[in-house]
Amino acid sequence: MRTKRLSAILENEMDDIERDPWVTGIETDSRKVSPGNLFICIRGYTVDGHEFAEDAVSKGAVAVISEYPLDLEVPNLVVADTKRTAGVVASAFYDHPSHRMRIYGVTGTNGKTTTATLTYDLFRLSGRPVGIVSTIGARYKDQTLKTPNTTPEAVVLHRILAEMADAGVTDCVVEVSSHAMMEGRVEGVRFHAAAFTNLTHDHLDYHRSMDEYARAKARLFEQVETTDGDAIILNAEDPASKTMAAFAPTRRRIMYSTHADVPADIQVIWHDQTVVVKMNALTIEAPIRFMGAFNAANLAAAIGLVSTSELMLRSIIANVPGLTLPKGRLERLDTEDGEIYIDYAHTPDGLEKCLSTLQQGERELVVVLSAAGDRDPTKRAEMGRIASRYSDDLIVTVHDVRTEDPRHIIDGLLEGVDSNTHYVTFEERRDALRHAAQQALVGKRIVVVGKGHDHVERVGQESIPFNESDILLDELKKLKGQEPAV
Repeated sequence: MRTKRLSAILENEMDDIERDPWVTGIETDSRKVSPGNLFICIRGYTVDGHEFAEDAVSKGAVAVISEYPLDLEVPNLVVADTKRTAGVVASAFYDHPSHRMRIYGVTGTNGKTTTATLTYDLFRLSGRPVGIVSTIGARYKDQTLKTPNTTPEAVVLHRILAEMADAGVTDCVVEVSSHAMMEGRVEGVRFHAAAFTNLTHDHLDYHRSMDEYARAKARLFEQVETTDGDAIILNAEDPASKTMAAFAPTRRRIMYSTHADVPADIQVIWHDQTVVVKMNALTIEAPIRFMGAFNAANLAAAIGLVSTSELMLRSIIANVPGLTLPKGRLERLDTEDGEIYIDYAHTPDGLEKCLSTLQQGERELVVVLSAAGDRDPTKRAEMGRIASRYSDDLIVTVHDVRTEDPRHIIDGLLEGVDSNTHYVTFEERRDALRHAAQQALVGKRIVVVGKGHDHVERVGQESIPFNESDILLDELKKLKGQEPAV
């Protein structure tokens, strides 16, 4: 692509356009620039890409997009917002991949990854060439790619979507966080449909209020097409659905619920080992392989998304028995030496749904509770209250401390813990997991919340490998044959 073409796309004048170099790629990280690349200066949390423009040019960048004029030896296009410009440019450079397949967005506080994965699997089990971009990575056909964020930055996202479109993928599910909307990571993406799961307390260290948080998520629905067949899928049981709908007043709405007394276009009602699906005058019961009434809502949203394709409802429901939850979502470890679950629950609402499901049964429930450092501290006491309410024993620890004092994080959680609750604290997460393994061996049900699928611990500026499943299984092996501590 020529730089004149970029200038025309953005309806902006680039200085020194006469040289009109050929752009062979796009980068926002100067360390990855190679000859022929366009470098886009992005202001990040800790670094400003404008400071690395000269370095990018020295590595072969043939043009630079920035938010203010730079004294460079290559053409320089100045725009108001490089983050949002990156998506528009990347979409054009990669031949508009979101126009070459149907894109399904999923947003909400809790359940995004599960809903996205269930949607992906419903398509996959139906034989469709489908892709997914989510917290647990990007997948299509036989390819698996790691992604650094729930939603990758715009250039990376469009690059991945282009790879999928070129490989023949017809449908792709994209998990969209509120941060992604605010940072312009899905700019230039055209969505065929989008689903909203719920809105609960989270990320108030980033958003100034719940209203601002809701509006950030609602912007996704503005990007849904308005042609026939496209739709927005909304939770009839969550008041924030009104905000989502307000941002897309002309789009077709599909409402879903998990209770028979809540009117909706789709109802998915959980009955322990089966779900009853009601839609379009049809009522179909199907066996299910995962726990939790709250997962019925995730399944309902997924069915709503898939229903906007040409697949018939009966064929969609026929694949429900083959569905499983993604890694780290009410995941039971494969061991006979104790009953241990790992879950990503890191918000008050997500924690309550997880614990209320696992509390059922005769076994005592031990909860390994934690919170992340340098992240929204206002939810910690509430998470402590919820864990205290549902647990028989509580193990309080930390994860991803970053630069915060572990004791400060633990104290924030303990503010909500009832004085009658038996608890122990560990400033080192590995020690907490060791203690949890001991409790599992004496017949208690264990759930470790907070990290789920995540396999690194963030300490300071470092990311240290930390696979909770492996650690717990190793601890069980070490303890087996010994007298466990009670």
